[in-house]
Amino acid sequence: MGRKILFIMTDMMRWDALGYMGDPVARTPNLDRLAKEGILYQRAYNQNPLCMPSRSSCLTGQYPRTNGSWNNGIALYHEAPTFAEALHEQGYRTALIGKGHFEPYSSKHSLETALGSSFRFGPLRGFDYYIGAGHDLVPMGGHYTQWLKRYHPQYLEGYYYDLLNPPTKPGEHSTMNVIKGGETGAVFVKENDIPRELYHTDWTADHATRYLDSVDDEEDWCVWLSLPDPHHPWDPPSSENHRVNWRDLDPAPGFGESDEQRLKWLEDKPWHWKQWYTGEKFISFEAVEGFSYQENITSDNVREIRAKIYISNELIDEAIGKVLKYLEDRGWLDDTDIFFSPDHGAMDGDLGLQLIGPDLTDHCCRLPLIWKPAKSANIPAAEVTAPVGLIDLAPTFCQIAGGEVPEWMEGQPLPASEQEAQAQGRQTVYTQYESHTPDASIIMNAVYADGYRCIVYERSMTYDGTEGELYKVDEDPLCLVNLWDDPAHQGIKKDLIDAVRSDLLSRPLLHPLPEPGALI
Repeated sequence: MGRKILFIMTDMMRWDALGYMGDPVARTPNLDRLAKEGILYQRAYNQNPLCMPSRSSCLTGQYPRTNGSWNNGIALYHEAPTFAEALHEQGYRTALIGKGHFEPYSSKHSLETALGSSFRFGPLRGFDYYIGAGHDLVPMGGHYTQWLKRYHPQYLEGYYYDLLNPPTKPGEHSTMNVIKGGETGAVFVKENDIPRELYHTDWTADHATRYLDSVDDEEDWCVWLSLPDPHHPWDPPSSENHRVNWRDLDPAPGFGESDEQRLKWLEDKPWHWKQWYTGEKFISFEAVEGFSYQENITSDNVREIRAKIYISNELIDEAIGKVLKYLEDRGWLDDTDIFFSPDHGAMDGDLGLQLIGPDLTDHCCRLPLIWKPAKSANIPAAEVTAPVGLIDLAPTFCQIAGGEVPEWMEGQPLPASEQEAQAQGRQTVYTQYESHTPDASIIMNAVYADGYRCIVYERSMTYDGTEGELYKVDEDPLCLVNLWDDPAHQGIKKDLIDAVRSDLLSRPLLHPLPEPGALI
């Protein structure tokens, strides 16, 4: 009998939003304990700041340019190799419980949606068992949504229901709904009267333990527990509002003190950043077409949204605690490797912006990654400051399972210590982004190394390829001061640009076209 694997993922959670990463308001004791007893990666990054490509990199251990999922709406091709398949070959039972999102939910060709709408439970991409839940009621075919419709339809209207406006005629695409709610009139906020036990956080965790009830003690297993929160819309159960009062929160430092200060920060960056804030141009789907944050976001809005996020994160932590208690009661905890990470971060009001978008700074790309090795592995607790990525999870799972790391994986097993990271030669970690709209064409590649975040823009319809961003993130975690044109930093900038071009961009490129109309 080998070691078991529990991979816990959240959606759109900032690196600095949890207790163990220093947030003074966050109450996340279960995650804090995992970080204290396990390995905390202080410089972990995703390989894309969007849901589908980031999750596809986790599943395949490949960069987006290799597996072809380069933006939301670009499905991971069905023949793509996955760590779940590799573990299955090692005799593991495999399950994905919660949000998958390797295919656009809005696609009629989505296998995930087809399984949910027909109440079938796999197989899916190497997972024997799959039961899906989203952070809103799209897709209507998801298992959670279908369950709610069937057994508790009175609570459907409590959710921020219509996150998307579907296209009305051929050639159009979906648009994001920007309904205001809550006490401050914040976009994507709604009071939700659903009982906590029916909300998707507890529902997903409960289904994880129900699945594990079907597993025999002598069987090896890998469960990807994918919790949909704290992604927008922000509508956790209203019964939990007592946990954090938005009025008690300090203003977010990254929001700035005035519109003038925000504009000053944004104008120090390439062109699209300011357009994201003003909404004058449609720069990406995630940035919300035709919506002006400049005119529609206040400090109180940000505080209320952050309060909802704190509440969601507390519920997540308590749900994780229930799963850990289950493992302990089954006698499995000491033989289970536990991993935790979001798929990406979020702006959450910094620079006057919300959600995600054409951004490769630490807001959307840095992650609070934990690996709590099985006690039976005798790996001591540690903090690792060397750069690592989500691309390294798949080979780590294969190594734990006792198999060879497949040649098609581009990551390498996570280091268990700073010394091991040095032995692996870890100096860089890369992230990619690409988006095209009628108003903007943005292609960026980023690297973290030696305390710097360097973002290199490629030639496109929007940029000529000389633009970029450079931040000394150890000193400037909010990425407010762009050093790209600073004379004192031209040497380090050149070295980091060379690293991006010689390492990341030398890899083969698979670049499928998006499916018309399928944007998420």
